[in-house]
Amino acid sequence: MDAHLIDSAIFGHQWSTAESRGIFAETARVARWVDVIIALAEAQADVGIIPASSAAAIAGLRGSRLDLAGIAAGTRTTSHSTLGLIQVLQRMLPAEAAEHVYYGATVQDISDTAQVLEIAEVAGLVWRDLWAIEAELLALAERHRTTPMVGRTHGQPGAPITFGFKAATWADEVGRSLERLRQGRDRWLVAELGGAVGVLGFFGAQAIPLRTAYCERLGLGEPAISWLTTRDRLAEFAQVLAAAVSAMARIANEVYVLARAELAEVREPSPSTTVGSISMPHKRNPEVSEQVVTLARLVRSSAGVLAETTIGEHERDGRSWKTEWVVLPELSHYTLAAAGMTRTLVGGLEVDPARMLANLTATETASSERLLSVMSARLGKHKAQATLQDAYRAAIGTGRSLTAVLDGRIEAAELAELDRVDTGAAAAMADEVVVRATRRRAGESASWR
Repeated sequence: MDAHLIDSAIFGHQWSTAESRGIFAETARVARWVDVIIALAEAQADVGIIPASSAAAIAGLRGSRLDLAGIAAGTRTTSHSTLGLIQVLQRMLPAEAAEHVYYGATVQDISDTAQVLEIAEVAGLVWRDLWAIEAELLALAERHRTTPMVGRTHGQPGAPITFGFKAATWADEVGRSLERLRQGRDRWLVAELGGAVGVLGFFGAQAIPLRTAYCERLGLGEPAISWLTTRDRLAEFAQVLAAAVSAMARIANEVYVLARAELAEVREPSPSTTVGSISMPHKRNPEVSEQVVTLARLVRSSAGVLAETTIGEHERDGRSWKTEWVVLPELSHYTLAAAGMTRTLVGGLEVDPARMLANLTATETASSERLLSVMSARLGKHKAQATLQDAYRAAIGTGRSLTAVLDGRIEAAELAELDRVDTGAAAAMADEVVVRATRRRAGESASWR
């Protein structure tokens, strides 16, 4: 096994995706840094800081096969984060252009901006997956709007709900994660160009025009002020991902519980090649649900670490952004893995309405809330509650049915409530979630950007 499960040929698919590995592969990261360096050179030519010929030569580096071993050797020799890359690029350029590569910039100008471009790619994929997950959940909410099942509180059977109601709560939460992604887009997609201490002193009067041209070249927003030690944007993005994956984990955790043989109300989709246990052939383990919950724990933990990076010293503090280099990719891998798994989970979820109804009627408690409501009109709420609690205890203690215990103690119309399954406003609430989400989605795009 490699040092990190993300890199494992055996287990990597459980902790990352092909897309996430494509974003954060070292070749992709270096290519992204080069793209930012090219945008900087082109912007500098736009405002007359360097010759257009130098910018054109530097732009010619886009897509070049770079000497990663040379970059690594230069980085080790100089102990500088980007000097190894600069040296390799200089060797690939004509002499004049070699003097203008990375001209007047600092590490964070390149690495922070490249990191923002990574955020854009990750957020776009998360948006895509959440969009698809929400659609599946809305379909479940609509399909099962009146499918009765046990509502559970404190892990015990409570009053009836519908499975559509449960699915609608999932959809509603996922919808808010989509809203957070949309609302944060303009805050997060902001380039960095600050120079040594953030004031762009190297560029004199051309500083702000250069920054404007640089941001335009990259298709990113322009900040009002440099953000070398202001790391709240990345910390906020991490928290939004944590909330999104936690929403997925709430779904997965519920499936994990409801799939227990004692309940058997839902089941994960399970290909015929899946093996639950090599020693217990009957097993059909909720592997996907387990993994989503596990990944969500790691995402929340990583988001907490990124929150720590918001406290940096003075005008630059490597302790913040070097932490981000490790944590942001990990968090993104886990998020995208969880999102892909959740799409599979909700898209193929097996729902058993008959088992839901059987579990609901088996406890003889499904009507307790409605029965309490009806009796409260005659006895008063608190007296009715005491009467019914005593009756339920007597039924459990003696093994008699609740009907037998209550017969003669309450009115016939009240006794008839024991045969009713009332799910309250569950269907109406599920419908409202579907209506609001459908209206919102009609005004949005399946693409984040």
